Amino acid sequence: MREDLKPFFLDPKTPKQRQYEALRAYVLDGTPARDAAAAFGFSEKTLFAMAHDLRTGGLVLFPQAAAGPKQRRVPPHLRETIRSLRREGLSVADIHARLLVEGAAPSLSTVERVLRDAGFGRLPRRTEAARGLSAKNTLLPQPAANLDFDALKPFAAECQVAGVFFFIPYLLESGLIETFRKLPLPQSKQIGATQAMLSLLALKLIGGERLCHVRQYDHDAGLGLFAGLNVPPKPTYMGTYSCLASAQLCRDLQKELVAGFAAREPSFFNGATINLDFHSIPHFGERSAMEKVWCGSRNKALKGANTFFAQDAETRSLLYANADVLRRNSSREILHFVDYLRDIKGVIDQTLVFDSRLTNYKILGELDVHGVKFITLRRRGKSLAAQTDAIPPSQWRKIKLPIPKRKHHTFIAHENEAHLKGCPAPLRQIIMKDHGRAAPTYVVTNNRDVALADILSIYARRWRIENKLAELADFFNLNALSSPIMVRIHFDILLSVAADFLYHRFAADLPRFENHLAPEIFRRFVDVPGLVRYDGDAFEVRVRKRAHTPVLLGVKKLRAPLTPPWLGGKPLRIVFTP
Repeated sequence: MREDLKPFFLDPKTPKQRQYEALRAYVLDGTPARDAAAAFGFSEKTLFAMAHDLRTGGLVLFPQAAAGPKQRRVPPHLRETIRSLRREGLSVADIHARLLVEGAAPSLSTVERVLRDAGFGRLPRRTEAARGLSAKNTLLPQPAANLDFDALKPFAAECQVAGVFFFIPYLLESGLIETFRKLPLPQSKQIGATQAMLSLLALKLIGGERLCHVRQYDHDAGLGLFAGLNVPPKPTYMGTYSCLASAQLCRDLQKELVAGFAAREPSFFNGATINLDFHSIPHFGERSAMEKVWCGSRNKALKGANTFFAQDAETRSLLYANADVLRRNSSREILHFVDYLRDIKGVIDQTLVFDSRLTNYKILGELDVHGVKFITLRRRGKSLAAQTDAIPPSQWRKIKLPIPKRKHHTFIAHENEAHLKGCPAPLRQIIMKDHGRAAPTYVVTNNRDVALADILSIYARRWRIENKLAELADFFNLNALSSPIMVRIHFDILLSVAADFLYHRFAADLPRFENHLAPEIFRRFVDVPGLVRYDGDAFEVRVRKRAHTPVLLGVKKLRAPLTPPWLGGKPLRIVFTP
């Protein structure tokens, strides 16, 4: 039996055993170092090195294995954390996800084993709502509600569009908050009227394409704080809020908005001319009861809402908007605007500028009788063209408009008196030729105090309202108001008017960007993430510096402490960080 074990000692296989046998032969048996090393596959120098390591303790030939009972490799504190999370009703997957966020990385099987060893059984099957998930397997956000600032604890939350806080000083000085509190706006037990309006206004300020797209901000506590809420309201609330508004409320809201803006920023509404125009918002409901209107963007008639806008021609600020304009009443909408403007200002001393399709000649006669000055176009006809051709060349004079970017700024013009059907008094008529169009253009006005070239320059600036309507459609998504209820469209347009004013006021404080439109201001200055902090006494919005941060640092309003009343009167500070 012993003979079977001799090969194990005479021909060792493992490195440790070969080291042992070589050293034993060299030390105990007295075998020369060269022979002992060669017998076990080592060199003489290696044998001397092994002997040195054995002598100094650097070589351990027989390591001792740890004795005693073996336990799980999960640290005690981690096991206790897993058990406490299960007591809160979390599943294995939820516990695993929570531990990953906190920096621990146990596997799902480890979590299951710890719970099994602690005597926890499997949780009963739960619905998606009970697990905090929606039908699309997304996390359910908290219900939106007014913040309780007396019980609010310190927190830090990210904000996807922290630049929206740049508008707070302009909100405070514009009188919007006073307007919201003055009117009987809809509210609920969870969300006040001011908070609801600020939530809708925030979506306008960040260029949300539709109210349903607010879902991407469901968990944004920073954006909720802007409106005094824990999180922004959900799409259903945002989309149905205007259903509780009446037509009279919309009219009162518009009057209070514009009157408040004009009182606090009179320079934005004191231009000498006002541009007027219609805009068609298409509606694609299969059973829509809306009448067909001409949609210039699609070059065809579609069912939709015919909306009316008025703009200060010098400052480009919106003065008036109305969505409830039927085709049979569209010619008289200018008279409604005149009544509205007279109600706000008491007197109308501006000149109204509009194209020939806005109203008819009879309404022009009414405007002239009431002393309202206007500049518009006259419709062309065969007889009018024949009369123009009969004007001798000597009665035409060369005119040059002081508009450098205009392609055809030099042309010939003739001025005379025109008797229009329905107008009791003749109007001043200016005929333009050789101005880049095949047919002459006929400008008619009852303003006889302005020089001919100035009249034409004023009308040439009518394109500003067309640019404004394009901006409203592009950034404030005017054409996305798909609803057959005119009150809802009017309410949304008024929010666009308020947001447009805030952008206009914000841009006025940005050197070299005063005339930039809202999409450009948003892209360069507003669309920036940040961090909102609350230390128990004050709020702080931390925004990382960007290329245009030096421009923002020059705005004194953004560097001064703010005290928004809808934030419990607590101070708010904007900080730009590296």
